[in-house]
Amino acid sequence: MSRQISNQTRLGALFWVLTVEFFIAQFIAQSAFTDYSLLLEDISNLGVTRCDRINPASGVLTCSPLHLVFNAGIFINGVLVVLGVWLTRQFWPRSGRTTIALWIIAVGGGLGCMIVGLFPVNENEAPHVVGAILALLVSCGGIALLGTVMWRSSRGFALYSIASALLCITGFVLYALAVSQQIEIGRGLAERITAWPQNLWYMVTGTLILTHRISPRKSPRA
Repeated sequence: MSRQISNQTRLGALFWVLTVEFFIAQFIAQSAFTDYSLLLEDISNLGVTRCDRINPASGVLTCSPLHLVFNAGIFINGVLVVLGVWLTRQFWPRSGRTTIALWIIAVGGGLGCMIVGLFPVNENEAPHVVGAILALLVSCGGIALLGTVMWRSSRGFALYSIASALLCITGFVLYALAVSQQIEIGRGLAERITAWPQNLWYMVTGTLILTHRISPRKSPRA
């Protein structure tokens, strides 16, 4: 049995649904990027601001004519994640685990994406890498923890959240191994195994809230 949700929660869920713009921004930037490879190239290459970065996948200069679209898109994605966390916070069961999970999602998926968008990899590599780790890895922990919070009230959603987080963590490990050339796998593919499922999670979660498919009831014990 679903429960009534507030207008504030609906707005927060809508913001999460609107993170679809992350995929749209990537598609638009890719469309202007000659010979860009989803399999081999990092997502961040779409945000490179000048043709002065050697692409480790091909050994040639990386040029992204619509880098502003990508960088703005990923920054906006982070803003939408944070707004979704803040506005849906009353929807979730009240517990210490919930608070921690939402903070991790906000800092990882929200702040991390904003940092990535503000600091393109060819301009400020150090903060870009920090933001990428927050967005790609840290946020997965929050999604998994929120899944455990929802285990009793919405088992299907809990399983989906935990599975998404595990897939993202697996992708991050594969990406790290690909970057260090310890395994032969396209680093672009490995990074997308990390990034795309969690961005999809925001969209799915927002939709499930709006359609009353998630129904947290009582606060979990402990």
